[in-house]
This record gives sequence, structure tokens and C-alpha cells, in this order.
Amino acid sequence: MSQYLTIDQGNTEAKISLWEDKELVDTVIDTRLTPSSVEEFVGGRRLKGAIYCSVVQNNGPVINKLSHLARCVYRLSPSTPLPIKLDYATPQTLGVDRIASAVGAWSDFPGRNILVVDAGTAVTYDYVDSTGTYRGGNIAPGINMEFKALNQFTARLPLVPFPEHMPELRDKVIGRDTVEAITLGAVYSVVASIGYYRSRLPKDTVIVLGGGCGHHLASLCDFDVLPDEHLASKGLNRILLYNEN
Repeated sequence: MSQYLTIDQGNTEAKISLWEDKELVDTVIDTRLTPSSVEEFVGGRRLKGAIYCSVVQNNGPVINKLSHLARCVYRLSPSTPLPIKLDYATPQTLGVDRIASAVGAWSDFPGRNILVVDAGTAVTYDYVDSTGTYRGGNIAPGINMEFKALNQFTARLPLVPFPEHMPELRDKVIGRDTVEAITLGAVYSVVASIGYYRSRLPKDTVIVLGGGCGHHLASLCDFDVLPDEHLASKGLNRILLYNEN
């Protein structure tokens, strides 16, 4: 089988994934993302292709290293040929991570209306309709960003750590102390937003949650959602295969 590499570089960390065609073989979270860390992960494998996606400044040394590790290298941009159509007023400003997640969701649910939610540094809500057309989306602060904003822009509210055991919050609605009040307020603002979009979109819309905390948020929703922690990487893989074929 042909082997492919995907790199999804976010604001705080990168996910490097190895694929055999459409099958995920291995993945790692890299907080540094250097040419040496990429080469170490590849481990001498012969790659047919690689694709790089970044929401921050492009990592030139890593892209250069990829050119020595893979036969073909792609850097995702809004002008990259895609298996879905983009209907967006300013495609040049559309985050490539949002494109990747939208493609990943569409690859799992072709012909369906899809709400793609990715809860990371920011929370993005993106909509792909049943024709495979990306129609746009919204952006809101992520949970950690809300915690930091409440601490920085008020005189006495503490900086709250990200909840390690989010499913345990399910039985709590109203905070009994300040830390709990901030935690529940931030977490349930995301859950409530998902529910609101669900109420406004077509009834048959599939809701897919990407990002590292997608599974945890799914446990707090009282409606059907489908978590996929590899959503963006899957989308990158499908975009790579689409361009290779």
C-alpha cells in the first residue's frame, strides 16, 4: 500500500499522521514541529505523498524536509483542488484547518448536510450542505480563551484550568463556587451553541465534533453528535488522495 503523511499545524501544537491510503496507521502530537521530529516520525519510510496545513506562519524548514521525504508535497490553501466546493465570500481568508475538517466530515457523510464543530483555541462551526458545498461558518472563543479573558479583563476572577474530566460535569448545571461557575459557563456556552445551530439548520443535519476535546463535549450534549479526534487529519488525507488521483 502507498503511504502518505499529513501535518496539521495548529496554534499550540501539530498533529503528524501516517496513512496507508485511507487507513490511519500512526499519529503523534508534536509541540515543537521541527524537521528532525518529522524525520524521526517517518522513520525511513518511503512516502508517496505528504500534505502540510498550518493556521500560523508556514514552517519553511519542515516543508523543505517533506520535499526530501515524499515524492509529492502539497501545502493546503484555499486554491488547492478539493473534493468539495467552496461557496465563501472571501476564500483567501478561510482557515485551512476549517477546510480540512469540512472535507474530513464530508468524506464520512457524503450527500448529507453536516455541521462541523472544532473546539480548539477557537471554536469553529462550519456547514457543508448535501451537495458537497461548503456554505460558511462562524468562529467563537475557545474554552481556554474564555478562561483567560475572564481572568485578564476582570479584577478578581481567577484563571481556571481546563477541566480534565469534562464528562463529570454532566450532572452539574449551576456552579456552586466561582471556579465551578466559570468552568460550567465556558463549557456549556459551547454545548448550547451547538444546540442552537442544530435548531436552525435542516433537521437531518449530521453534527460532527473534531478537536481533542470533541469526545468530552459530545458526552455533555443531549442530542446526537459524532466525535472524531482525527477529523482534520482525515480531511488532509482525502485532499491529498484527491490530488494524487
